[in-house]
Amino acid sequence: MGKDLKGRLLDKGITQEKSEYYVARYVDRFGKRQSKRFKKYQEARQWLADSKHLDESSNMLYPQNMTVNAWFDYWIEIKKTSLRPSTIKVYTSIYNNSIKDVIGDMKMSEVKPLHCQMILSKMADKDYYQGTIKHTRIVLYGMFECAKENDIIISNPIKRSMKIEIGKPSKTREALSIEDQKKLFNALIGHKYEYQYKLVTILGLRVGELIGIKYEDISFDKKCLKIQRTMRYSYSEQKWQSGPPKSKAGCRTIPLTDTAIDILKKQIEKNQSLKVVPIEYKDYVFINENGLIKYGSYDSALQHVCKKINIKPITMHNLRHTYASRCIESGMSCKVLQVLLGHASLNTTMDIYVHVFDEEIFKEVNKVSDYLNVI
Repeated sequence: MGKDLKGRLLDKGITQEKSEYYVARYVDRFGKRQSKRFKKYQEARQWLADSKHLDESSNMLYPQNMTVNAWFDYWIEIKKTSLRPSTIKVYTSIYNNSIKDVIGDMKMSEVKPLHCQMILSKMADKDYYQGTIKHTRIVLYGMFECAKENDIIISNPIKRSMKIEIGKPSKTREALSIEDQKKLFNALIGHKYEYQYKLVTILGLRVGELIGIKYEDISFDKKCLKIQRTMRYSYSEQKWQSGPPKSKAGCRTIPLTDTAIDILKKQIEKNQSLKVVPIEYKDYVFINENGLIKYGSYDSALQHVCKKINIKPITMHNLRHTYASRCIESGMSCKVLQVLLGHASLNTTMDIYVHVFDEEIFKEVNKVSDYLNVI
C-alpha cells in the first residue's frame, strides 16, 4: 500500500504525486497496465474499483456494438459493489422510467448530447420535478463516464451545457416555526411515537438512523450517541435491511443534550414494559411489540397530529430540517452543522439550507446597521 503526502495509508493501487494528484493503477486481464490521475482520492478509489470489476467480469468481445440497455446492466452490477441497495434501486427506477425508452436500443457509440438532452426535456414535459431531472443527469453521466474510462466510447455525451433547470420547481423542505414546534411538542405528550419525533428534532437524525439505534450505541456517561447504521424496510423482500449510513460522514458521534438523554432513558423504560419483543429486535431502542416501525407509520401518525392541532402536515424529514434551522438560528457554524447532520460535503449543507443562512445574514447585518452607518 502507498501513502499520501501526509503519510496516511492509501488503498492498494493508489499513490499520490507531489502535485497532490492521486494516481490509480492496475494490470488488466490482457497484461496491459491501466492508470489514471485524479484530483480527489475518492474518485481514484471509485475508478479503480469499477475498472477492475469490469475487467474481471466482462465477457464483451465487441464493446463497440453494445447497446445502452446492455451497458446499463453491466454498469449497475458494478455499482452494486460500492453503492447502497436503496441507491441502486433509485438508479434502476430512473433508468427504466425515463432513459430506457428513449436511448435504450441505441448503440453506446451512437448516443449524442442531443439524445441525452431529449431525455431530460421529455421529463420536463411530463412535469417531473427539477430534482428528479438532476438525478437523471447524474445517472446518465455516471454510466457514460464509466464507459468512456473503459474504452467503450470515446467521449461522454453528458456536457455541462445541458439544460437541467427545467421541470417543476422542487419542493422546499420546510422547517417548523418555533411557535408550531412548541404546539407540536405539547400535542405529542403521551403519543406512541413521542420520543422518536422529539429525538429527531433535537438531534437531526435521518429516519433510518433513528430506527437503527441500538443500546450499544448510547453512552450516558460520555453523553454521546454513535450513528453507525441505518435501517430500511424492503417491501419486495418483506424484511428489514441494515446497512452503513448514507455516506462515510454519516458515521458520526453526536453529543447528547440533557433533554436527549432524558428522552432515551424514557424510551428504554418504555421498552421494559413491553410484554413481547421479537428476539431479532431486542437490541434496538425504538421498537414496539412487533419490532421495528416502518417509515410510513411514523409519517402518517405525525401528519395526523399536525392536522389535529391545525398546523401544516409534515414528515419526519421536516423534523430534521427543523433541527438544522434551529441550529443556524442559534449561530452554529455551517461546518459544525455539516458534521452533526452527517453530510459528506459542506456544499450539501449550504445547498439545502441556503435560504435559512440568507435569513440569518440579513438579521446579523441589521444588528450592526447603526455601527456601519457612519457616512
